[in-house]
Amino acid sequence: MRRTVLALSASVAIVLSFAIASASSSAAPAPSAHGFTLTGVVAGGVTSAEFGQPLTFAFSEKNTGTTSQTVDLVLESLSHATVASIGCVEPGGAEINPDGQDCEPGFLSHAQTASIVLNTTITGTSGNVAARLCLSNEGTGVVGPCETLTVHLS
Repeated sequence: MRRTVLALSASVAIVLSFAIASASSSAAPAPSAHGFTLTGVVAGGVTSAEFGQPLTFAFSEKNTGTTSQTVDLVLESLSHATVASIGCVEPGGAEINPDGQDCEPGFLSHAQTASIVLNTTITGTSGNVAARLCLSNEGTGVVGPCETLTVHLS
């Protein structure tokens, strides 16, 4: 059990480091109507995988607006895989438990980032694994931006 927790914690740290580095080196995504951007990466840059293998996705939201707001990270769909575990990472790096399959990191000030790490197990044998995540503001009802990450099944 401790090995599993340590392994999960280590993979979360690695994925977030990769996600932050990748997000800062790529073109800036367009902010949404509520002043948040969404970026996503597949851990390790995986582009192809097989049935039964683990696969990790990380999505990060960043407040690019001028006011502090709460915007949730909502897993809309996952195809050809099942969720093994989810970690929610608050600004500052503290991991919290999800609310079902969603992360509710609370209020984020300007330039703060929060993330969701989805550890999955591939159940499909052909096509693509696809993870779709959207940002959702429960207070205003604004949904978006959304991003879908895919990995080819070989």
